Amino acid sequence: MADAQQVAVYWWQCRQMGVRGVWRRRQDVLGVDRSALWAVPLVVYLEAVVVAEAMAVRERQRAVGRGFAGGPAGWTTGRWVEWVGERLGMGAEMAEGGHRALEAWLMAHRNTVPVVRRLAGEVRPPARSVPLELLEPHRVIPSAGPLEEVSCLPWRLGSPMTSVAFRG
Repeated sequence: MADAQQVAVYWWQCRQMGVRGVWRRRQDVLGVDRSALWAVPLVVYLEAVVVAEAMAVRERQRAVGRGFAGGPAGWTTGRWVEWVGERLGMGAEMAEGGHRALEAWLMAHRNTVPVVRRLAGEVRPPARSVPLELLEPHRVIPSAGPLEEVSCLPWRLGSPMTSVAFRG
């Protein structure tokens, strides 16, 4: 959930998804504008939950050494990103640049099971009720603290997203 929240924060801060559509309407309902950083987690929460579920699907595949290319037909990494966009109802926004945040997450969560072992046999993912083993980069999870401190993603709400500050 921490990584999913950070992906949504990225989208909101980069204005790829936050200046129109559902997030804009939520800001209006809350009576806030983009400067109200305290409201961002409320504005993006529902989509962060959808992203977290999609990340869990991806991590279950990774836990047994399967990427989407080794899963069902058509499940490549690019297809997973498109699937997330479809689930959010933000396919166009994803294609316009929203994919970057998910790709950063995917890079931190690469499949590290050797190809030889992946191709050696049929591996079945654990049942959904079985907790996953903690995988890199999240081997240790603190019991308390802000979600952003648990995330492996580098950006933080309110901090510049690039080395050049936007002036507009």
